[in-house]
Amino acid sequence: MDLVAEESNSVIDIRKNRIRSHLLLHLYQSGDTSINRMARLFHASIPSATGIVNDLMREGWITETGTGPARAGRPPVLYGLNAKKYLTLIMDINRHDTQLVIFDLHNQLIVKLKIDIRLDDSSTFLDALFAATEDFLKSNNISLGKLWGIGVSMPGLINTSKGINLTYPNLTPSGVPLVSYLKKYFQLPICLFNDTKATTIGEHRFGFAVNKSQVLTINIDWGVGLGIIINGEVFNGASGFAGELGHIQVKPDGLLCHCGKVGCLDTITSAIALIRQAKEGIRSGRATILTQIVNDNLDLLETSHIIEAVHAGDEFSIDLLSKVGTELGKGLATAVHLFNPEVIIVGGLLAEAGPFISNPIEQAINKYCLSDFKNSLSIHISKLGSKARLLGTQAHLFEHLIAKEFP
Repeated sequence: MDLVAEESNSVIDIRKNRIRSHLLLHLYQSGDTSINRMARLFHASIPSATGIVNDLMREGWITETGTGPARAGRPPVLYGLNAKKYLTLIMDINRHDTQLVIFDLHNQLIVKLKIDIRLDDSSTFLDALFAATEDFLKSNNISLGKLWGIGVSMPGLINTSKGINLTYPNLTPSGVPLVSYLKKYFQLPICLFNDTKATTIGEHRFGFAVNKSQVLTINIDWGVGLGIIINGEVFNGASGFAGELGHIQVKPDGLLCHCGKVGCLDTITSAIALIRQAKEGIRSGRATILTQIVNDNLDLLETSHIIEAVHAGDEFSIDLLSKVGTELGKGLATAVHLFNPEVIIVGGLLAEAGPFISNPIEQAINKYCLSDFKNSLSIHISKLGSKARLLGTQAHLFEHLIAKEFP
């Protein structure tokens, strides 16, 4: 009899924790709500929903936020996530620099810092990152005890379940997963995520992909990544590597890619490739205002200069973006045939060029795709920009930590 009662209590606790986690996720993603709506959403009775709300209020997870519109009688009390319950730290790492960002639980940016630490495959990178993070937290009077967890987004072949980045195996001692190494140092939960997949989650939760089921996001950064949403869920593949569009071969006699293969899409469409092509054109005598922008010092040339020149009407820079967009469109046409998306969202550094990059992408898709695939397809420049990656990492971290908090 005692065993039956114990099993019954266990089932009740599991159901209660499930409702708690679903409620907190709902408040995080959709904002404030009333007890009546909670009860309907989670198929619970009003007394049960009230009990769960009272428990979460005592634990500091939610607060009263005001009242909602009343159809009749007394206006309903609204409840929302307590933004001050925890802070989170997001480490946004790429091959050019690193951002450290503190969010509250309402996704409000508390403070951020861009630091000149470029990702390379050695232990010295993490040493520099640790020192910079300690200084960042100390200067902003944020102790590790105030943090709920740390979300890390970075490029590379990342197996999230194992906590490893196969593209950068030498960041940690041999055999030590990156997540384990970070967790040991900070003594906090760590969530490691590929930067393109983080961007995709950000777009799906907060951008043009909200309420969309079949989505592709193209992240045109220092490499080219493809994010895939199928039936409303991010598609990871068997090991978490799905979407490496930048490493399909497009030129068998092309340049050597940093991955060791020849002629990858990355070698002609990434931000690094764009800068290289710009320098080659200038050295060959092409007229352009880029030389004025960098005061004839090509070592200073960045993608931001090229985008500035594009918006100023520089013919050479416009041609460069058009060629990059066309090649990206060819690659995306293959992905469109494979996944039949309803929307493609263009993000990353080069997305700041706006229609100068999206128009050639769209024209190439129109040219190389079967017409039936294009009838229900729209293409957008991300309205979130680089914030999509930060918000996606934050959302992924929140969901991961809630699942741990209420198993």
